[in-house]
Amino acid sequence: MSPSAKDLTPLVRPRSIAVVGATPPGGNKLGSWALSNLLKHNVSADLYLVNPRYETLADRPCYPDLGSLPEPPELVLVLVPAAAAIDVLRQAEAIGSKAAIVFSGGFGEGDRAGSPLDLELQAFLADTSMAVCGPNTNGIINCVDRIPAGFPPYAMADELPVGTLGVVSQSGALVSSLVEHLRGNGLGLTVGFAVGNGIDLKVSDYVRFLAGDDRTEQIVAYVEGLDDADRFFDAADEATRAGKPVIVLKGGRSPEGADAVRGHIGALVGDYDAFAARCRQHGILTAHDLAELAALPMAQGQWGKRVGVLSSSGAVAGILADSARHNGFEVPPLGGATHSALAERMTLGEPRNPLDLTGQSVVDFDLMPAALEAMGNEPGLDVLVHGMLIGPDRSINSQVDALLAQTEQGTPIAVFSAPGWPAVDYPKLLEASIPVFGSADLLFRCLAAWQKRMPQPPSAEGPRTWPEESLEDLLADISAPTCAPAEYSDDQPAAVKLLGEGLDHKTDLGLVELNVAPEDIADAAARLEARGKELGLADTAVVVQSMADPGVELIVGTKVDPEAGPCVVAGLGGMFTELVDDVAIAPAPLGLADAHALLDATKAGALLDGYRGEPGRDRQAAAEVLIRLGHIAARDHTEAEINPLIVHTSGVTAVDVLIGSRRS
Repeated sequence: MSPSAKDLTPLVRPRSIAVVGATPPGGNKLGSWALSNLLKHNVSADLYLVNPRYETLADRPCYPDLGSLPEPPELVLVLVPAAAAIDVLRQAEAIGSKAAIVFSGGFGEGDRAGSPLDLELQAFLADTSMAVCGPNTNGIINCVDRIPAGFPPYAMADELPVGTLGVVSQSGALVSSLVEHLRGNGLGLTVGFAVGNGIDLKVSDYVRFLAGDDRTEQIVAYVEGLDDADRFFDAADEATRAGKPVIVLKGGRSPEGADAVRGHIGALVGDYDAFAARCRQHGILTAHDLAELAALPMAQGQWGKRVGVLSSSGAVAGILADSARHNGFEVPPLGGATHSALAERMTLGEPRNPLDLTGQSVVDFDLMPAALEAMGNEPGLDVLVHGMLIGPDRSINSQVDALLAQTEQGTPIAVFSAPGWPAVDYPKLLEASIPVFGSADLLFRCLAAWQKRMPQPPSAEGPRTWPEESLEDLLADISAPTCAPAEYSDDQPAAVKLLGEGLDHKTDLGLVELNVAPEDIADAAARLEARGKELGLADTAVVVQSMADPGVELIVGTKVDPEAGPCVVAGLGGMFTELVDDVAIAPAPLGLADAHALLDATKAGALLDGYRGEPGRDRQAAAEVLIRLGHIAARDHTEAEINPLIVHTSGVTAVDVLIGSRRS
């Protein structure tokens, strides 16, 4: 049965639970930890213990198997070794259980993927109507209803971290660390899902459940590899349409990180930039690290780009201004009325943005409220960021009261705690939903993420039809004519190349000669053939092209990512491709605005517009190539690279093309 058709309610809010493999509380086994948590939090569900080795456990009857229970439990916790786990699942299915969590490892992780045990479990899960979490998970923790069906460390605490965030993680070990960060930010959970190997239920299924959960307001996810990326983005769209932002941290951004992730979950890991681009398209926020993943939820809001900075420390004000500019914000000068209002109150320092209120604010408790009011009324500012210092309680309380008063006037405010105190140390600010950060850079990264977020996912329009042209049709329109040396008939200088299967970096290998006079083409071809033999190359051919007119050289192309799907790439090309490494990527297909945005995401955009007196180039023609490539990639899943695509003052020329592994 398709996981999307399964009801996850019995996993999250079961009326009865069986713990198969239960062992005495206080021991050092999984069955002990799971049982201890259920008892500690006085779980409201009917609780049944199953282990043939015991007649009683924790003053409760212990049954030899699931078939001996007085009723079929809705949820079965499978805490037995992998070799016995499938038999327990079969028993659960036979008695009518609706859900199970398989904690056992040893199925599809690492080099066990495709093992007989893994394949047997996959076959069972493909047919069962039960909703099954795992295997290799540490469980599902329903914090609101106090149902800790698992044993992550945060579930072993005396109090569960209740809040409004739904958490989904492909790493069970990471969740408790994330929860500690969230707690420091004054945030808690509705439900925490540890996906495990995700053979039956995947990240997308849990996101979809949370999208429909009335108690969940935001969804936070840690993902590594998605083998159902389309379903994940569809689920995220459901959440966004329900007014629930989705925030994701993805492991495997570097080659080394991707290797670690593959070893962890045994799954394909796609290109991070492609994944992040598709997230932006769907209004999903992406975090760069664990601290940002935990901080982004508290920063939810509409933040403008023009920032007013103030603090009682010039150093702190300067640090905040630096971080603001580094993250794409403006720190504009104050208007005349604001400058005058501040000048009337300040006896030290200069009224400006960023504003240093100096030591005067330590003795004059009315200065901070007056400064906040003046800057809050400044029409040239969108948001205020206040740098909080260590000081006497009276001074801190005065600043907090002033911040609260200004927030009540509708001024968006964020606070930087210079001593690094967490948000929970400022309970009044927390209650007023004023975010507090212990890092200036983290503060502005979070504000920037929300400010740039697309609030709506792509519209659910009907299937699109794309032009029926092939990649070859497109290349025929824009490629420089190519012929054999003996067939070259132009009287202009030529480019002579040696082509072969998978031959990249031909210039570096000495396999290209440029500006060759027509009478010298035969000699150039002979030199290139000799060079090819020297390198041990086979199945090569010499071709000649007319030298293309000068222009801005781009690299453009398509790729099919295992997670992001068909994508279009563009950036600075030619000899600068690897030196500059300035390439952007976007999911296919593209509209005209998407294509121009892709060009503007790299330095190529500025060059096309005419840089330092250079003439502008035909950016529209370049954008149309990207659109056509995107349509072809979306329809045919074709991979190709054009490098360089020379953009002239009028028109474009594709000079070198790689289709799959074939050069042309």
